Amino acid sequence: MRLSRRAGPQGPRTGILRRTLGCVTVAGLLITGCSANPSFGRDERTLIIGAEGEIPTLDPHRASGTPVLRVIDALFDPLIREDLGTETAQAPELRPALAESWQASPDARTYTLKLREGVEFADGSPFDAAAVKANFDRIMDESSAFHDPTAAGNMKFLTRWIKEVDVRDPRTVVLGLTEPYAGLPRVLTDRRMSIISPAALRTHRPDDIGLHPVGTGPFTQQSADRGKRITLKRNTAYWGGSPKTPSIIVESVTDPTTLAIAAQTGEVDAILSAGAQQVQQLADGGTMTAQYPEPANQYFIRLNTKIAPTDDAVFRRALNHAVDRRAIATLTGRQVAPSTGPLPRGNEAYREGSEAAAYSYDPEEARRLIRESGVSTPVTLRMLAPDSGPGFSQATEIMSLIQQDLKAVGVRLDTQYMEFASLVAEEGNGYNDTTHGSFNGWTTGADAADFLERMFSGELHPPDGVNRGWYRNRDVDGLFDRARGEPDPDRRTALYREAAESIAADAPWVFLYQDRLPRLLSRKVEGVVPAASVYIDYTTIRRR
Repeated sequence: MRLSRRAGPQGPRTGILRRTLGCVTVAGLLITGCSANPSFGRDERTLIIGAEGEIPTLDPHRASGTPVLRVIDALFDPLIREDLGTETAQAPELRPALAESWQASPDARTYTLKLREGVEFADGSPFDAAAVKANFDRIMDESSAFHDPTAAGNMKFLTRWIKEVDVRDPRTVVLGLTEPYAGLPRVLTDRRMSIISPAALRTHRPDDIGLHPVGTGPFTQQSADRGKRITLKRNTAYWGGSPKTPSIIVESVTDPTTLAIAAQTGEVDAILSAGAQQVQQLADGGTMTAQYPEPANQYFIRLNTKIAPTDDAVFRRALNHAVDRRAIATLTGRQVAPSTGPLPRGNEAYREGSEAAAYSYDPEEARRLIRESGVSTPVTLRMLAPDSGPGFSQATEIMSLIQQDLKAVGVRLDTQYMEFASLVAEEGNGYNDTTHGSFNGWTTGADAADFLERMFSGELHPPDGVNRGWYRNRDVDGLFDRARGEPDPDRRTALYREAAESIAADAPWVFLYQDRLPRLLSRKVEGVVPAASVYIDYTTIRRR
């Protein structure tokens, strides 16, 4: 892991690290005795963002995980975006992006999108309906020269509902669906459905698209030290207006303490998913300001429902009663709130108080349910967990609390820790027969009611989706089918709530908590509104 210099050219980092480590040696913690704000000779208008995980290649259709999607959001545009300029408590309102407007047919089986005129990709090629079609061909049409099986698998959450993509004219695309889907416009805001230049798709091999990202976004890639650092340059011809920041450096700093030191010394201007200790040290200490967008999200231990003993729903319910979620909230300084079911606050279908008593902390009930399940104790579960990453600055401490709680009811955890990007890659194909689950979280799309379907549909097992624990309940899948095509919002919401109740009873996850996901911003940074999203508006953020 390395920290960026403020200078444009990349050079040796040892002096910076030595200076940073000196803060630790002198202070014992991290915030006293450090230099106030060294500039290292860089352009003072360059914004430095500290990423909490390694940055994979920037291919939207293959991407997974908040760190990479945040960078993708600067380089590419989806067809529809959220309004990130308005502070909200619920999911932000939708607004036009590459599609100026969209219209659903009365039966919600057809969507007509009118595209924005005069937009160009960073390589100078025009954005039009043919470009949109080429992107859908890449993830849907096996006969297309653009087709990429890896991208196609990652995008099944969307493409499973699309039967055909019809180009009516250069500015009009019509999506024909396999069945009614009233929630499609919000799904199209997913940054994985960002539009890539067809010229780039023709020029580069599928594995190399992410090494040469070409989109229509507010920034372009100037240089990259893959996995470590991305330097972005302002797109002055951006259709949404020239961004206020001339350049951005996104630096991977996977150790939370090192990232906090970098912010304290002025090397990092923004931490977009800060941990509780970072907030306490940097915001309470006056170095940075804390912003709480509080987007919908869920943190959980996803369980492998194919192998014993986590294939038993009674045993899984026992695990949920064994965990003291309030202790986790206390550990994090109340940065998180206990979650006892699958719907997060901020989701369209969430109802306050509906899950309050679902899984109370009750070790005796946990022991009773384990006996009822017939599982002999002590029993050992093999788990995967991140040792760092977005929202995981205290992951090892949280897992230690969970291990203590489960040990008290006869369940031992054998936990393998790894860097967040490695964890996502490891579990991406679904759990194997030796892994009982993993500690993870999810934010992308968590504000939409059909978040439940993405996470729990029996039709979205890998490689067709992210239901990596192999959970399946055909009654729940039937509720998803009914809700998806229900045009009445109240009835649709009621169906998703009914599905949530069944999922909670099946306990395919150990439901843990919802993170407030604070951002830490230098006092020199402005133009960021606390909309309920993990994303920021790259056209307005700037360093004074």
